[in-house]
Amino acid sequence: MPVPIIVVNLGHSVLKSLDDYTNAASEIYSHYRKGQNVVAVMSAQRDATDSLMAEARAVGPEGTARNLPELVHLGERRSAALLALALERIGAPAFVRQARDLGLKAKGPATDAELVGMNTEQLEQDLKNHDIIVMPGYVGIGEKDRPVLLGNGGADMTAIYVAQQLGVKALLLKDVDGVYEHDPRGSGPAPNRFDTISWDDAMKRAGPLVASKAMQYAKDNALEFDIGTIGVPIYTTVGGTTSEPKHAPVIKPLRVAMMGCGVVGGGVLRRVKSMPERFTMVKILVRNVQKYIDEGIDPNLLTDDFDDVLASEPDIFIDVSGPIEPGLTYCRKLLSRGVHVVSANKQAIAAGGQDLINFAKAEGAELMFSSAAGGGMPVLEMCLREKGRIVRVEALLNGTTNYMLGEISKGVPYAEALKAAQDKGFAEADPSGDVNGSDAAAKIRLVALLGFGETIDVEEIPRETIENFAPTEPSKGAFKRVATCWRDKNGFSANLEVKNLSKNNFLAQADGEEAHAVFTFDDGDVYKIRGKGAGRWPTTESVMADLMDISSKDIR
Repeated sequence: MPVPIIVVNLGHSVLKSLDDYTNAASEIYSHYRKGQNVVAVMSAQRDATDSLMAEARAVGPEGTARNLPELVHLGERRSAALLALALERIGAPAFVRQARDLGLKAKGPATDAELVGMNTEQLEQDLKNHDIIVMPGYVGIGEKDRPVLLGNGGADMTAIYVAQQLGVKALLLKDVDGVYEHDPRGSGPAPNRFDTISWDDAMKRAGPLVASKAMQYAKDNALEFDIGTIGVPIYTTVGGTTSEPKHAPVIKPLRVAMMGCGVVGGGVLRRVKSMPERFTMVKILVRNVQKYIDEGIDPNLLTDDFDDVLASEPDIFIDVSGPIEPGLTYCRKLLSRGVHVVSANKQAIAAGGQDLINFAKAEGAELMFSSAAGGGMPVLEMCLREKGRIVRVEALLNGTTNYMLGEISKGVPYAEALKAAQDKGFAEADPSGDVNGSDAAAKIRLVALLGFGETIDVEEIPRETIENFAPTEPSKGAFKRVATCWRDKNGFSANLEVKNLSKNNFLAQADGEEAHAVFTFDDGDVYKIRGKGAGRWPTTESVMADLMDISSKDIR
């Protein structure tokens, strides 16, 4: 079964500052966690093209300059690199490709050329190898292998053209969530919004959103595409028909309480505060209030009393603590009140198991825990999506030990590898859960439950410790501690063992704290996913993705 692909253009209107690349990366990750491979086509940051054009006028000749594209397309290349860096920070796989790499050919004037060809096979292979490809828009390769520009709205044109070549739909992200009767940011009564709109009507109403050249190309080639904005999974589809406009969707800001404010909790707090239109942090439950006051957190947010959390009347409760208790008890109490729960506490979720999932459903509340296993690798999302088809999962479920084993394989002594993992924030001060396998075993239990419908006891999972691990044989490629779940004629089994893997093995190719997983389905299909399995920002991103999913369900 081929992996679905989406082409996403990030327009300059949503790239106003460096902070916007964090939100852009979250948008791309949201598609990846749904099982899509992504081609991200980047526009230049707002005003970047104008600045480059001004520089060209200051030093270049009057009129058309042959070398103008060499300078101006650097804006899009810069954006592509920044998005790839933002994706790398949150643990999502990303690989930058330039127009020349992909054979994106163009003909015509150096500043208003037309795309005429692309090496589609290269892009498809890149997606198989890397899952997410980031590329600059607005530029093609013209005669004599020189860059040429695609004219006004060239990034829109790039996205629509690339989507056409791949046989998929493009999504153009702007600073409004679709096409309206008139600009919703203007004065007067709020306009209605179109769910679908024809190419001709879109040319009349969405001229400022999508360049006429790109719109005409889509019409001439009968190419449907979507227009939306970052973080809102509701789009206007531009195609053959126009629907009656409806009232614009309304996003309800949600009140958020959190337990824990360590490495991950601090990251979540920062992200939540950056999105006041979606979330308001109302209370943070910690053991030592003064510690976090000293770190600069608002004292009014902090408490060591769970009753204060209840009194704050949150819509969502986030658990980024570690132990089973009190996390599991608090989780159940809040679910019983209809409060949605997002948990990174794999021990509590594993202990709660199917009973906890059933309890949340009965109470009409969402229980989401993507961050409880895999970090930036969406392994649990895959389990939920493909349950019933899965016959085997092999995964690296602990980024800390993956990093440590990589260092040990290079000849670094165990103690030094552990210290390095702690210094980088991959391992806690007490690393026993990572090295003895209990952390990974809890994640195996979640994979078994969500992917196979099997409830197993953590203590029943055979597991190897890596404490004081020292190789007794030469590495074939890499030592990895592999979590495996499988179902065969003998029933269901699971284990956690250190393996000496060939360098050609997909799991062996995970570097540092990266995590890889291989899913085998009952029809013989094999699906591979990857991401960072440890660290502040990958886990933070998984928490935020769950928050955004809950928020999106409240859009009316």
